[in-house]
Amino acid sequence: ELLASEEYKTLMKKRSTEYETVFNQTKGNPGFRNFHLRGKAKSGTEWGLLMIGYDFKQLVRLMNA
Repeated sequence: ELLASEEYKTLMKKRSTEYETVFNQTKGNPGFRNFHLRGKAKSGTEWGLLMIGYDFKQLVRLMNA
């Protein structure tokens, strides 16, 4: 029932355009497939650096537009 509801379909459509794009671009473009460091804190730092790089890429794209 939940999967067939209009509210769920709307939520999933919004999610696919907002969040999944970031993960797909992060995995596909720079070739990031798995963490190189172990531990939650180190992996969090690695993910943060990856997201900073993604943000810079988006900033450059917006500045050139």
